[in-house]
Amino acid sequence: MVVSYVIFFLAGVGFGYAAPGRWAWLPLIFPLLLALITAAGEGIDGTLVLRLVVALLVTAAGVALGALLDRREQAGYA
Repeated sequence: MVVSYVIFFLAGVGFGYAAPGRWAWLPLIFPLLLALITAAGEGIDGTLVLRLVVALLVTAAGVALGALLDRREQAGYA
């Protein structure tokens, strides 16, 4: 279970660092799609909602960190 959050975080960092503008927030779609697939097969319950919220927060933190790293690198070149 922890591995999935690490993957979401790394995807967020990668996109936040490399993707321009609003494209950096694209990884937020991945946890949403996985949650929709799970909800279609097993139904919606509190565990699914809690895990989705955690996955979205972890992914958003990764995007923010990636964007921060990109800004620092850009400032270093100036």
